[in-house]
This record gives sequence, structure tokens and C-alpha cells, in this order.
Amino acid sequence: MRISNLLCVGALAATILGCSPGLAATPHVRDGSHDFDFFYGSWVLRCQRLKSPVDTSHDWVKFDATDEARPLPGGLGNEDFARSSYPTKGFVGMTLRLYDRATGLWRLYWIDTKSSHGDAGTPNVGRWQGNVGTFDARITYDGKPAIDRYTWTRLGNRSKIAAHFQESLSFDGGKTWKIFYFNDVIRAPSKGIAH
Repeated sequence: MRISNLLCVGALAATILGCSPGLAATPHVRDGSHDFDFFYGSWVLRCQRLKSPVDTSHDWVKFDATDEARPLPGGLGNEDFARSSYPTKGFVGMTLRLYDRATGLWRLYWIDTKSSHGDAGTPNVGRWQGNVGTFDARITYDGKPAIDRYTWTRLGNRSKIAAHFQESLSFDGGKTWKIFYFNDVIRAPSKGIAH
């Protein structure tokens, strides 16, 4: 009688504590909602981009941009606005980053004055692992299926360059990548940046 009572108590305790072999544990999702906090503020972007068409070009253009990033209210994510004179005078690009707390995934939407035409398009989706964030989107480039990848690398507060960003394309399902844009993120002088 005592052994059966102990077995019942043990089974009840295991169920209460979530140790029952029949119950699957809920996977833990790392809180990545602050992954882009390092980017808040004003920046100078030292940029390089392949001339069009990027899938066959080997000629790089160098230019600078200014950027300002800030959080969205309520922990929804963040946004930043980049301004440059390339590819056209008065060019403005915006990234809207939305965070899903349930999955730990970020969705990054790029919008600009040259090619967006009122449509935010397909987001690049991914997450950070350590100091590297990888965000992919399946797209069509010049009639061909491709994967567009954003890669962010945080370099730390002690570095003159706080972060590095690059965008690359793969036409073979991710086996090989062609980088066609990258920038170094440098803290803007405290006096501000003229636009």
C-alpha cells in the first residue's frame, strides 16, 4: 500500500513540476527585443555598392550616408532613416524592423525613394546569434529566384566602427553568395550632421 501511494505522489509531483515524460517542455525563446539597441542615435555610413547589374558587375561605387535610428513605441521594434546623394541627389532609405517576441524573429522592411513605389515588399527575416544577425528573404531578381541576405555584425562600443552591414545575393539556394553592398557604421560627431 505504501509503495503504491509513493508512486502516485511521485507521478503527481512530476506532473506538477512539468517532468512528466508525456509532456513536452515549451522551448525557450531568447529575448532579442534589444538586439538593435546599439544602433540608436546618429551615424555616418561609409558605403560601397556594386554598380548595376549587381549580379554581373565588378565595379564598386564609394559614398557616404547619414543615418538616424530610434526605437518604436511599446517595444515593437525600431526604424532608421538613411540619407545620401547616391544613387540620386536627395536619396532617402528607411528600414522598419519589427520584432516577434513569440518566435524571437526580426522582420526587416527596406523602403526607399528610388524603388519602393509605396510597397514595403518582402521582409528579410532572421535573428541574432551572438554579435552576428542574419536576415534572409526569398526574392526574384531580374527574373531569377534568389535569396537576399542582410548580415549585421556588432563590433562593440570601443571600436571606431560600431557595426558592419552587408547585403548579398545567392542564386543557388544559399551555396554561394555575392556581396553587392556593405557599409561601416561610425558614430556621428556630437555636433550633428547637416542634411
